[in-house]
Amino acid sequence: MSLDIGEAFSDGTSRTFAKNGLLLAAAFAVVTLLFGVFAQTLSVGLLEAMLESFQGLSPQELNVSQQEYETLISDLQTQVEAARESSPLALGLPAGVAAGALLALSLVSETVSIVAVRTFAAADSEAVSRDRLTENILLATLNGFIGSIVVWGLIIVGSVFFLLPGIFFAVVFLFMRQRIAIENENFVEAMAESWRLTKGHRIEVFALGLLVVVVSLIDELVGSVLSLVSPIASAVITAAVGGVVLAFGAAVVTRGYVQLEAGEREPDDEDADPYDAALGPDDIPE
Repeated sequence: MSLDIGEAFSDGTSRTFAKNGLLLAAAFAVVTLLFGVFAQTLSVGLLEAMLESFQGLSPQELNVSQQEYETLISDLQTQVEAARESSPLALGLPAGVAAGALLALSLVSETVSIVAVRTFAAADSEAVSRDRLTENILLATLNGFIGSIVVWGLIIVGSVFFLLPGIFFAVVFLFMRQRIAIENENFVEAMAESWRLTKGHRIEVFALGLLVVVVSLIDELVGSVLSLVSPIASAVITAAVGGVVLAFGAAVVTRGYVQLEAGEREPDDEDADPYDAALGPDDIPE
């Protein structure tokens, strides 16, 4: 059975805008907004820490003249002020605290993604049980988190040397999270099974992934337009739109996965047992 992109898109869209899909979109939006808050906090915090560090040193320790030292401090102060103005959500926390918060949010985001996959994979996404959503959730989150780092590492390295290997890795490992969430596999097994499942369907899987990427550009477009009006409004609305986009992406990819997995379970007509039926009079030897 080949992958029907139109069906995956249609099914994913309807599930995104159903009750549970919108709840997941809201969860993604909150995480996205908090990412923005702590990313801005980290950016400002690093510059402030750098300025404080240089201010604690003398020109002699930095091996520069007094004039060069003053110019350096002035440039850093200008950068800090610019960062503060362009980061209205920054909380004024130390950079280390912001970095720790971003790591924690990454794990929370992976948990939401696992729950989203399990929700959208269910025959009825509005009736999926809580026990199913939370089954082995900590282990699934850890595997999804580590697996995502490994896959993105392969994609980045492949893209640096040549674009096609990066795209290839993105395609063959597209269903890794689905295997982790639905089949409770570790990330190594999930990568291997995603590779196997996409074999023979990689052009369709590429098209499906490209569709999700194109739709995700809506988020970037909204953010770019609103940033000209109000940075705070841009961050909030972009997070809201981004939440819907993330839920939509999870729904479409998961419905594509469900199609391929169901197709593998269906026996081909050529392989069907011609004797797998009730015996008739002509089948009984005389």
